[in-house]
Amino acid sequence: MPIDCFTANGMAEANEAVKWLRQHHPERQDLQLETGEFFELLEQGHCPPEEWEADLAELARKRKQTLP
Repeated sequence: MPIDCFTANGMAEANEAVKWLRQHHPERQDLQLETGEFFELLEQGHCPPEEWEADLAELARKRKQTLP
């Protein structure tokens, strides 16, 4: 399940974005890894369009649940 969505110009920039998010948003517990956990960056072109759209819809749904 995706925890966030952002645009990057390639995988190197995407990896840097995760580092930046961790440093500047320490309150985001979903960006802190527990033992045995890992981040996976998904590139839009590497999955079927329907899967991408379904994941984005699920992410939007979860964001609505957490908003005050």
